[in-house]
This record gives sequence, structure tokens and C-alpha cells, in this order.
Amino acid sequence: MQIETQAFGPTNGVQHESDVESLCYLDGNLDVILACLKDKEGTVHGLKIHFSQPSGFRFLDEADLARYWISKSFARGSHVLEVKNGGWSAEEDVLRTFETVRREWLVVSGNACVSVFCLHEPELMDMSWKYGSLAR
Repeated sequence: MQIETQAFGPTNGVQHESDVESLCYLDGNLDVILACLKDKEGTVHGLKIHFSQPSGFRFLDEADLARYWISKSFARGSHVLEVKNGGWSAEEDVLRTFETVRREWLVVSGNACVSVFCLHEPELMDMSWKYGSLAR
């Protein structure tokens, strides 16, 4: 199944060493914090992605998404993508044998990735922290 995605937010590129720093589901909200780049001074530059009232999410190693990367319609260069067709949602529809109205988002890093079902657009916030300290 081919996936079709659209970049959501900046398209500054996705560094190979970027990764999911933390994932927190609390009170019906999901926050994903990405460590995008570490500078020479030891400051990690990241991104907080906030999903309000998601209906589902899954954490995946980037290798689990390899089948998506080969698609010509897989947007590159952005850490947050909206899946327009052919992703996890489409797979669930096939398994259930009926379609469900939902929006699907994909948080991408050079390592771990997070798929999210959420009707609302995520909020993106730049953040930074010293390497070795826990991002919140």
C-alpha cells in the first residue's frame, strides 16, 4: 500500500540523529518531544508536538516505517506529516472492513516515529534544553 503524506510545519530537514525524546499521554492529550539537533555548546534544539484529544497512537522504530519511505508521495524534510492516504488509518479500515472518519499524523525522526489519530491539527512549539537534562 502506497502512502501519501503532506508536510505540516517547517521543512528544515530531518537529521539522522534526531529522535523522540519523550512521549506523554495525560488527561486526553498527547505530547511528543523530539530532539532534532544538538549544537556544539551541548544544547539540544527540539520540537514539542501537542495533540488535543487523540483517539489512538503508536510508537514505532523507523525501520517499521520503511515500507512508507519508498512511496513517491512520502513528503520529506518535515518532522510532522499529515497522512492523506495509505497509512495506518487505511490499514485499520481494511482490517475492520469499513471506513472510519479520522485524521492521521506522523511524527518523524531519524530514529523513532509516532503515528497519531487526531481530528485536530497538532500544535508545534520550538524548544531547547541542555544535553543530558530531561526535556519537559
